[in-house]
This record gives sequence, structure tokens and C-alpha cells, in this order.
Amino acid sequence: NTLLTSVPGGLEIRRRHWQEVIDERKLDIPAELLWGVLSILPDRFETEWRAGRHYGPERALEECFVAFGDRLEGGDHQALADAFDFASYQLRVMSVPDAADVLSAVARSGVAVGIISDTNLAIGRHLRTYLDEHGILEHVAFAAFSDEVGVYKPDPTIFRAAMNGLGIDDPTTIVHVGDLKRTDVAGARAGHGNGAVSGGAGRSGRWCRGRPRHRLPGRLVWAVPRAGCWALIGPVVPDLSRTR
Repeated sequence: NTLLTSVPGGLEIRRRHWQEVIDERKLDIPAELLWGVLSILPDRFETEWRAGRHYGPERALEECFVAFGDRLEGGDHQALADAFDFASYQLRVMSVPDAADVLSAVARSGVAVGIISDTNLAIGRHLRTYLDEHGILEHVAFAAFSDEVGVYKPDPTIFRAAMNGLGIDDPTTIVHVGDLKRTDVAGARAGHGNGAVSGGAGRSGRWCRGRPRHRLPGRLVWAVPRAGCWALIGPVVPDLSRTR
């Protein structure tokens, strides 16, 4: 349960769009090869993400094209790349009930809300579309997506990017909210000195709150881990690479 939840079927959406290109361009890519290549992408992302090596659409496409070998020529690469990107806008994504209302209330209270997000095959420009569709983006003052910054949490660079985007100089005025020790807790401590506040989401899929370790300051950097739950009043964005 997250700020946005993705309905299973993401890989099938990508397969369908690629199959259209394969049929249109009469490419010699059998269905078994197509699915085999796509199905390893979530695990490839997981491996690279844990190693701190950024893995997004460009690297995924490069590896897919190597697997397809000499079956591709001319404009085939670009046609498949365009279809892959288009598919990232066609994922079935829903908002967690009450998410927009909670963010609206937080923003109205004078707290500046930012997002720090480790992206995967669906990157910042795709996630902004979904956040906007569900009335959430308007309440976010700044979003630091890893594909745009170039690093994953816990690298301090992405935390500094969020601070700069929110116009924050004093790290003691920030509470970082997240649920993963390796990325959120470590990143918060390395990036701005305040530990992450861990919380959770109930199985009902509605917003819930953890117990804060800090008084809520005037600004809040909103941590968006890859998957999991809320902390304090912080949501997370779904891992759109693993929707099968």
C-alpha cells in the first residue's frame, strides 16, 4: 500500500507494445525470446539498485537490444525505445484513498512537501504524470527523482538536491520520512542529520501514521522508498518495474 499503487500487469503492457512494433516491422523476435528478455528486468533492477548502480530505461534497453542481437537493424532500436517509453505512461496506477486530501492538509499547514524517489523503469517524468492525474503533484513543492539526480538513496546527493529544490539551507529544519533502513535511515543521517521516522500502512490501503521521533518542523522532505509503507505522514511511490 503506497501513495500510488500499481495494478499487476506492467510487464505484460510492455510486452504488448513491443509485440506491436515487432509485428509492424516484421522483426524475427519469437514470443519466447521477447518475454524472456522482459521478464528479467525486475531482477536486474533489484540487483543494480542494491549495489547503488543506477538502472533505468536506458540500461534496460541496452541489455534488451544486446539480447536481440542482429535481429534489429536501422530504426528498430528507436521504435522499440519509443514503445517502451510509451508503455510507462500506460501502466494501471491508482491512488491510495485519502492521499491527496492528506497532502493538501499538510501543505495548507505551511509544511513544504518534497519527494525523494528511487525510480526504476518508470522514471520521474512518468511518475509526475500519475501523481498529477490523482491530484497529488499540486501539493508537492519539489521532487528529486533518482533518474534526474543520477543517484539512489542513501547517496547524500539526492537529499541535497531535495533541500536545494525546497530552498532549505538548514538541515535541522527537515524531517526525512521513510521505511527502509539501508536507503532512508542511512540516507537521512548522511544527508541532513535527522533519522528517518518509520511507520506503516494498514492492509486497508488507507493512510495511517507512525509515531514520530521528532516534532514536525516547518518543512518536511518526503521520502519515497521503492516499496512498502508510510512513516509519520509520508507516502511511497510503487515499484512500477515489478508489476507483472
